[in-house]
Amino acid sequence: MKKGGLFVGSERCVAPVVTLCQLILLGLVLFFAGCSSAPDRMPPAAATTVSASVPVPSARQDTVHPQEVPFETLTVDRAVEEALRASPELEQIKQRIDASREQVKQAEASFYPRLVLSQEFSATDNPVFALMYLINQRRFTPDVDFNHPGREQNVASVVQGEWVLFEGGSRLFERKAAVSRHRAMDAELQAARNLLIARVTEVYYQWLQALVFTGVAEQALDAASTDESLGEARMKVEMALPSELLRLKARTAEARGNLVAAKTNARRLQAAIERLIARQVRHSEIPQPVLEEWPSLQQDASRDSGLLVKQALDRRPEMAAVRALIEASRNRVRSAQGGLLPRVGTTARYQWDSEDLGDAAESWLVGLQATWPLFEGGMTVSRIREAKAHLLEMEARGEQVALDIALEVHQAVLAVQEAAEKVKVAGERRKWARQALEETRHVYRNQAATVDSLLNAELSWNQAEVAFAGALFEGKTAQAVLRKSLGDFTEWMEARRE
Repeated sequence: MKKGGLFVGSERCVAPVVTLCQLILLGLVLFFAGCSSAPDRMPPAAATTVSASVPVPSARQDTVHPQEVPFETLTVDRAVEEALRASPELEQIKQRIDASREQVKQAEASFYPRLVLSQEFSATDNPVFALMYLINQRRFTPDVDFNHPGREQNVASVVQGEWVLFEGGSRLFERKAAVSRHRAMDAELQAARNLLIARVTEVYYQWLQALVFTGVAEQALDAASTDESLGEARMKVEMALPSELLRLKARTAEARGNLVAAKTNARRLQAAIERLIARQVRHSEIPQPVLEEWPSLQQDASRDSGLLVKQALDRRPEMAAVRALIEASRNRVRSAQGGLLPRVGTTARYQWDSEDLGDAAESWLVGLQATWPLFEGGMTVSRIREAKAHLLEMEARGEQVALDIALEVHQAVLAVQEAAEKVKVAGERRKWARQALEETRHVYRNQAATVDSLLNAELSWNQAEVAFAGALFEGKTAQAVLRKSLGDFTEWMEARRE
């Protein structure tokens, strides 16, 4: 995107003496042109500066001064906090955490006795069941015909309790696996928050970059319009060719198109911010950034990537999640192995039987049962093998996550180092391009330079300005990616909670 140059200065050039009318006309035009511009005009002072760092609980955190920042300005910290509150993705993970918590309770419930109350009515002429009804109801008499006892009915009220005392350790390890899965879901939530904060930070600084580009584009259009007015004045006094004016008009049109594109891009990124915070950004909340370098970029560029990889492996929630999943898989293996051991349980039953809800006969039953599955067609062995396969899968996933994190950290460090060098180079380029433009403008006013020289100088300055802004925001984005790769945003969240 091409951007315009600086405004023309207020110093007035003295035209050669041609005619008195030409001198007066040119002097008036230059006077009003000079009064309407200022040298080296930049975007207005901002409520939020580019020197503000990504949100971390350290000295690099944004410094906000009440006299500089309006209360309603949308800062990066505020955008992050609103995004964390409004994110539907985080809400989905929270619901999965609640579900995993209930799974832990379900696993714990298997350790408690099971109590069942049942009410049953049945009628039959089957000799076996009919005689059983008579016996349970205490109505059996010696003259009953065993082969033809007749039609009998029974109303049974039963209270039954069951308690599994031992199941080969399956229930214990199932509970441990459920607890590990719950920890994995907690770590997944932290990882999602870490990723969301990085995403908000990146989009926020991309938005600021678009706002800076819009300001540069406005300067370009103002400068092009001023140069066009100057060209028209010089042409009226026959001091410029029509081709020079046409080229100035073409540059004005180009600058106007660049401004439209810059504003559209800024609105597009503002829409992305609004998607993340789930609301519209008011006009008074739009920040006005200022371009300046910051020392934290150079500090991050000098950090040792090897130490950072070790730090990331210890702090990243993704590693905590995969460790918890490995532990859950290991417990599921032990739970499946419990199927090879005996199962011991107790049963207690109290029952009331009557013919028609009248006098009921009571009975009770207490039992102790031990079962040992000696052969089930290989089902238990197959379950053990399946659980072991899942365990190996989780261990391989852990290695993959560790390698991905190491690569991410190395790439993030290289990106920060590259951005730091680009900021240095772009700063020097911007400085010399600005001085060259000022000198060319001065020479052009004194009619010692052509319009081509002026256009080339303004183009070089515009490109240098855009390159400097791009390098600064590239550094901001690289820092956000580095923070995310190290898991710094997770600690930032914990610090905010405290």
